[in-house]
Amino acid sequence: MHLTEGPAGPVHWTDDGHGEPVVLLHGLGGDASFWEAERKALAERFRVIAIDLRGSGLTPTSAVGAGIDDLADDVAAVLADQALGSAHIVGFSMGGLVAQAFAVRHSESTDRLVLAATYAAMGAQSRLFLDAVLDVYSGGATPRQMFDLICPWLFSTDFLAEPANGVFLQYPEDDPLEQSLEDWRALYLAQQVFDGSAALSTITAPTLILAGDEDQLAPVREAEILARGIPGARLRTLRGGHLFNVEAPDTFLDAVRSHLVGEH
Repeated sequence: MHLTEGPAGPVHWTDDGHGEPVVLLHGLGGDASFWEAERKALAERFRVIAIDLRGSGLTPTSAVGAGIDDLADDVAAVLADQALGSAHIVGFSMGGLVAQAFAVRHSESTDRLVLAATYAAMGAQSRLFLDAVLDVYSGGATPRQMFDLICPWLFSTDFLAEPANGVFLQYPEDDPLEQSLEDWRALYLAQQVFDGSAALSTITAPTLILAGDEDQLAPVREAEILARGIPGARLRTLRGGHLFNVEAPDTFLDAVRSHLVGEH
């Protein structure tokens, strides 16, 4: 178990492999375990650090708050704790917002950047959906009911139509790190108010943007905004919904790995 004292409290992270450091940042409702498959694969070539963002996994909520900039500074604290001058940063969904903020606030510590299933500012459709989710959750819905509500929106139509994929729609009954409503709300509201649009042009790290062609929460048009705003950024569209890393794991890993080693 690895803990770093961040600006406002302890930050938990996992450590796998050896080589150039790669930091993995998960999305809303997830934790470091979101990256289980990618950690193992990337650890064959890199030192892989997966961070539990505040209020997720084994990282407790901070009384100071959980703005996206705060989460980015937590990442910087982990790198400093490990005497790592810089690292590749891979952010998925909410983690993509943290990755953007890190690349802006800590540009000297950002080697290569991957922004997956994310955006510079939350779109109206995603906001309306997640606002409704928050209302239902606040009204007394159980975590299982919330899982059943959200999960179908994370995958593509074809993926959901395949009976064998039903396993991905099953609620994890034995999750010992189930996130509280309070922590989910705090992180969602941090996402809601984040707008990195004006700072995109200041990102200097070589950047790959990955989008799912059926992603309804972070549509391709949002990825195109990132690609236009970040100098030299490359955009690649993959088949799948929001969790295209689950739908097309090999394609996702190949794209990330190729970018991190400088291949095009």
